[in-house]
Amino acid sequence: ICATGSPAISNSVTMTVNPLLRVSVSITASASEVCAGTAVSYTAVPVNGGPAPAYQWKVNANNVSNANNATYTYVPQDNDVVTCELTSNAICATGNPAISNSLTMTVNPLLPVSVSITASASEVCAGTMVNYTASPVNGGTAPAYQWKVNAMNVNNANNAMFEYVPQDDDVVTCEVTSNAICATGSPAISN
Repeated sequence: ICATGSPAISNSVTMTVNPLLRVSVSITASASEVCAGTAVSYTAVPVNGGPAPAYQWKVNANNVSNANNATYTYVPQDNDVVTCELTSNAICATGNPAISNSLTMTVNPLLPVSVSITASASEVCAGTMVNYTASPVNGGTAPAYQWKVNAMNVNNANNAMFEYVPQDDDVVTCEVTSNAICATGSPAISN
């Protein structure tokens, strides 16, 4: 009764509608195959993580203590599976938290290199040829040989076998450089 200005129009409210932001994260490693005891650096790249995303690194699906940054350094074991969980603080984030791709690590054992030599004879007459044979351990698929007499390199003596006419009290050794993955103690000097 006695209404004036009717109908009346209210003030207007302008709506801001933010798009839905699908959250995801991918990880990369500085190496996927390493030698035992080698540290690997992992990096997480977030999508729609917001201004302050939260990271949780995991090894074999277990949370790693204090691994909460975009980068993570770790000394893996063979077949370890590394992932990262990202929790976004973006407005309208969906699929939150997100789990990254998984990286399975190949960790090769350390292979100590050694070499032993044998001779066809240890006592001979002057002018007699002696055959020496090197037997490397963990030499790899193509070890490099360097025969030495009295600690001096012998030119062109680069095979597993070495023929030489020794002088009295000559000392013969062989140095082997391994091409094996994760070789340690290379080059190695024989007996």
